[in-house]
Amino acid sequence: MVMENKKMAVYKDNEGKAHKYSAICTHLGCIVSWNELEKSFDCPCHGSRFSCQTGKVINGPANNALEIKNNE
Repeated sequence: MVMENKKMAVYKDNEGKAHKYSAICTHLGCIVSWNELEKSFDCPCHGSRFSCQTGKVINGPANNALEIKNNE
């Protein structure tokens, strides 16, 4: 799920753990969206893809992972 009003990207895994990240792409600041087919957070602007479980970059042009948001 992407919560645009809070700019958060949240994924709940099979064990029920919520993985929370900033929804702001680390490339140029666009808001990522959820890719149901690939189970990833994807940037619609330039195609960066991020892991739903780690926030790390799967495909660039982004070089940095999404910021972890544990306390929200």
